[in-house]
Amino acid sequence: MFHSIGLEDHDWVWSHISEPYAFFEKKLQLISKKYNTIFWADLYAYMKGEVDLPENSICLTFDDGYLDNWCYLYPLLKKYQIKATIFVNPDFVDPSQELRPFFGQEQLGKTFAGFLNWAEMREMEASGLVDIQSHALTHTWYFTSPDIVDIYSEESDYKYPWLNWNNNPDKKPFYLSEKVADILPLGTPIFSHQKSLVARRFYPDQSVLLDVAKYFQQQDIAQLKKSDAWQELLADYLHQQHGLEAIPGVYESVDERWERIRHELRESKLVIENNLNKTVDFICWPGGGNDEAVCKMAIEEGYKAYTLGSQDQSNFRNLPFSDAQKIKRIGSIHRVVRNGKYLFDEGAVLLNLKIRAHQGSLLARLAYKIFVEYKHLMSKKG
Repeated sequence: MFHSIGLEDHDWVWSHISEPYAFFEKKLQLISKKYNTIFWADLYAYMKGEVDLPENSICLTFDDGYLDNWCYLYPLLKKYQIKATIFVNPDFVDPSQELRPFFGQEQLGKTFAGFLNWAEMREMEASGLVDIQSHALTHTWYFTSPDIVDIYSEESDYKYPWLNWNNNPDKKPFYLSEKVADILPLGTPIFSHQKSLVARRFYPDQSVLLDVAKYFQQQDIAQLKKSDAWQELLADYLHQQHGLEAIPGVYESVDERWERIRHELRESKLVIENNLNKTVDFICWPGGGNDEAVCKMAIEEGYKAYTLGSQDQSNFRNLPFSDAQKIKRIGSIHRVVRNGKYLFDEGAVLLNLKIRAHQGSLLARLAYKIFVEYKHLMSKKG
């Protein structure tokens, strides 16, 4: 499981899921020498016992459909003749029509921040090296209860970009490349939230919400957040001014929730199929957010299989006659961190050890663990 290439230094809350170009290319060099790359459809047929695959087969996946998948990744796939599956959210597809430059066609070091357009996806699919599949529709978060976890301040656009997505969905494709103005009044409460496909939406009372925001605008918000004093201040204000223990609101009904989620699954599949003239059979859960009911619904909507989220810690293997509706993934990362402290960069050799460990090699598992513990010990001494 990969995401992005070349945005590791971008001013972006999720820059940690992007790998440096040269660093990433070394991983592909190793993969091209040691592994046979396949698409999910090949893996699905293999898991159903319908086809045989070489023992060194591997399926490379890239979540979210970033523009760098075209500018950085695609030229490397052609260079090393490697196959990859890219999961896209139609809400984030760039509306442009032209094919944008590859890395190297313009000044080196240019940051390709944004998302793929349909023309680029069609071009990649035509090569036979890329398969586009679904990542649901919205890839967002929604408020889920009256519990307030933060208040909107100047840094909130960076920390919670999905607030802008929900208020301005047409701006989604540009959030990595365009600076947005404040999207909520300063001081607006931010409620507890979950990923869209597992959330039951909570809609707070807008009149109370705006009143609270006006109250906080009269305070030193930055200082209140540093000391966490805003929580006590908010509780006192709600009680004294409104006689409330919490901001009231309503939840979407059970039926509304299921129809919203079903729309996410159905619409994503339909939009991708119509734009790429293909059948979409597989879905990767945004942020790993799913539950048993959502998985069942995906199958009902015509998907053949789905990814297991990162919260799944089972030893499930993608082997013949295992459950072909599920695919287990292991993640490639750039920087390995423990207890908030950087340990090392996970390069090509360590990625290979991780893959071999997942495939059952006890020696590879031990070697990787020893290396991590050694680096952790050295970081303590340092």
